Order: sequence, then structure tokens, then C-alpha cells
Amino acid sequence: MRRHFLTLGLTMLAALPLAGFAQGNFPGKPIRVVVTAQAGGANDFVARLIGEHAAKALGQPFVVDNRAGANGAVGLGEVARAAPDGYTIALYKTLPYDPQRDFVFLTQVVRSPAILSANLELGVKDMEGFRKLAARPGQQLSYGTWGPGGLGHLAGEALNRKLDAHMVHVPQRGEAPVMADLLSNTVSVGLTSAGLARQHVQAGKVVPLAIMGRERSAVLPQVPTMRELGFDDPLFEAAVWIAFVAPARTPPAVVERLTVALRNAAAMPEVQARMAERGLEMLNTTPEQFTANYRRDFDVITRRMREFGIEAQ
Repeated sequence: MRRHFLTLGLTMLAALPLAGFAQGNFPGKPIRVVVTAQAGGANDFVARLIGEHAAKALGQPFVVDNRAGANGAVGLGEVARAAPDGYTIALYKTLPYDPQRDFVFLTQVVRSPAILSANLELGVKDMEGFRKLAARPGQQLSYGTWGPGGLGHLAGEALNRKLDAHMVHVPQRGEAPVMADLLSNTVSVGLTSAGLARQHVQAGKVVPLAIMGRERSAVLPQVPTMRELGFDDPLFEAAVWIAFVAPARTPPAVVERLTVALRNAAAMPEVQARMAERGLEMLNTTPEQFTANYRRDFDVITRRMREFGIEAQ
């Protein structure tokens, strides 16, 4: 059964057509990067930046192909079905598949902690204020997320139940529309990446309530984690990350070549500086570290999906 994967964070998938190219000559043509989100967001930025530098090492361009839809399922499904030869790759931050069946893990490039923010019209200054507001009878509250079945949806529903707030879920096709809803007071609270929220927090246009993850974000270090505020559900410790994966059965030699090129690109000082400017925190994991991180989060997320009755998209 295919299932949704978290992250709060950003990822890439690699699927590769073999026709006409020996493994020893890989790559012999351009590599297609399927980005499972709309152009202009964090996924797209990471794909283009890492692809630009990895292309120099591999001698072939990385061609970005944005395939948004169904919380990443559209693009990932296409990559999962692609020939396992290394010529089609994807960048994702949610994975609606069991990766141990469909994909080979390459590297987690960055993490992007999710932040819960409130609109100004709500009139709250912190999480305690929101708790009190949610406890008032007759409140009509809502929470916005970057899509149904994603980590934001799960976190929002977990908060909803913890506070007994009866908030309505307002899903969007990406985090930028969620922020637009917050700025226009269309939703009460919203979950986006800390990097996207930073400029609006600093400008006083939204109110930061809490950060998801195991530690505070370097982007907004003044914002407490959910755990610090008394929310002990392991789900709130998950973070969105962006990672590269390849289709199952991709030859080991091709996997290694891709992994080395991607990790070397991510390790470049100029790349890390540009990531930091966007509020993205470097991970650059090995495939083994990626696997361990994924399995830890996957168990928590899939269990909550069953408990909440949320279907993978």
C-alpha cells in the first residue's frame, strides 16, 4: 500500500532511462529533475541550485520539470515508473510511497522547519493566547497547509485535537498560497516553512506561534518549539526536509555517481550560503543517514494518518 511520507523539509527523486547508455558512460545525456511542486518555491530553488553545480561535475545539464499535484504524488509517481537508469530525477519534500519498495535513497540536502503562524486579525501574540482563543465557545477557526495528507495537515489536525479547537482545514497547492491566506486573514493560522515565514515575521505581518522539529530554527531562533510549549506528540518533532531519491533497481554504480555529485554540490560554500539566505538548514546526509531518518519519521507519520483517518494523496 502506498503511503504518504512527511517531512517537513525538501527532496529530489532520481529515475533514469538506460536506453543506449552503458553504466560506465553515465551520464551520456541530460538528466531530468522532476520537482514535485510549483516553480518559485523552496523545492524548485534547491533543485536548480544543486542541479547547476552537480551538472558541472557530471558533464550533463540537469533539466528541471515542475510537476505539482496531489501533494507530490503526481511527480513522484512518474519518477517511480521511470526507467531505473539515472536520467530522470525528482525533488520532493513529501513522499506518498513506501520508499523501501519504490525508491533508492540518495541524500537529504536540507531541512526546512515548519512554523505555525497566526494572522494579525486574530489578535493573539503567542501560543498561550491562541490556546485561550481556541477554548472560547463558538470560535470559528481554520488552519492552512500546503496540501492534504502532508506533514502540515497532520500537524494541524494533531493541534486541532489537542486544543479541541474544531478548526477547519484549508489545503493549498504549496506553502506560498498558505502565506497569502495568512496575510489576507483568510485562515486563522497556517503552516509554512520557517524560511518563507521569516520576512513576514520580521515585518510584523504574521505572528509566529511555534516551530516544529527537535530544536529551534536558526532562521527564527526566538520562536519556541512545540515541545517547549508542552506539545509532546512526536509528530511535532518532525521536520520537512528536501532529498534526492532514485527509482528502485537503479544500478549501484549510477546511484553512487549521482550521490557523490549531489553531496559534493551541497557541500560547496557558495551553495550553503545561498541555502542559508533562503532559510534552509543543511543536512547533506549519506544514504545510510537518510534511511535512518526516514524510518524514524515514517513510523510516526503513518501511525497518525491511520489514527486521524487521513488518506495518502
